[in-house]
Amino acid sequence: MIGVVINPRAAGNRRRPGRAQRFREIVGQTGEVATTASVAELEDALRRFRERSVKVLAICGGDGSIYHTLAKALEVWGQRAMPQVLLLKAGTINNIARNFVRPRRSAEASLESTVAGLNAGRRPVTRPSTLIRVNGGLYGHIVGVGPAARYLELYYRGRRPGPLRAVLLLLVLGMSWILRTALTRELMEPFEAEVECDGRRLGFTSFSILLASTVEHIGLGVRPFYRAKATGGAFHLLAGPATAGQLLGHLPSFMRGKPARLASLHDSSASRVIVRFASPQPLTINGELLDRVTRLELEAGPRLELLA
Repeated sequence: MIGVVINPRAAGNRRRPGRAQRFREIVGQTGEVATTASVAELEDALRRFRERSVKVLAICGGDGSIYHTLAKALEVWGQRAMPQVLLLKAGTINNIARNFVRPRRSAEASLESTVAGLNAGRRPVTRPSTLIRVNGGLYGHIVGVGPAARYLELYYRGRRPGPLRAVLLLLVLGMSWILRTALTRELMEPFEAEVECDGRRLGFTSFSILLASTVEHIGLGVRPFYRAKATGGAFHLLAGPATAGQLLGHLPSFMRGKPARLASLHDSSASRVIVRFASPQPLTINGELLDRVTRLELEAGPRLELLA
């Protein structure tokens, strides 16, 4: 009934080496727990789950684990036959899971509650979640280019990635902006692009921000994607040449989940966006840094049922 995938490299799982055994005790005869340290092991586990007619796929890892597991699961099951998905927080930031899981609930508590419900025959409470299809074959909840990816490059250079590292980096960038140092200028360096949103070309040709999301929160209490809950079969797009000062000046709005109402920031729901870059740009999906791209096509992708 339930298949659990554990990424042993996720920070939370490294700190709890006995977690896999504890999960097996919780699941019992209800399903299978698989520790997958490679893409091949992940695919093998997912194919076993499909053959066993697993109805709930639990992912225990961070944002990167969610990205890789869902992409492979969509290959194995196909979009229309995907099982329900349970996210079990075990990463460094857990930003995607925090949008769907109770803040203080542990992975063990979430799994135990779900298994108890399945064994009792209760229908689980689910929330629909739309994925963004990226360039036809990649999937994620948050997609960004330019400064978003550059920020992650700086973040991952630190020895101990985590919430504290993320906060300290933001403070450093804030001081850099105040003191007009090169760090903020390099991070916010604009890129040239043509952006077409649902068949209409945006009026900007230079961009400092281009982010698309189907989840409200992006971490550290910031939730600029206030349209994410109401988009249905679409995603929320923020794109434009807004400066670092303008974005920081409207941080209270982003914290409250309210529109910034900046003339230099396109803010809308979208179902299809095509971006043609003048030069290759770094790409991030769910916090994973990917190869640079010269063209980006975003579409509202498959809808998943996530257990609340």
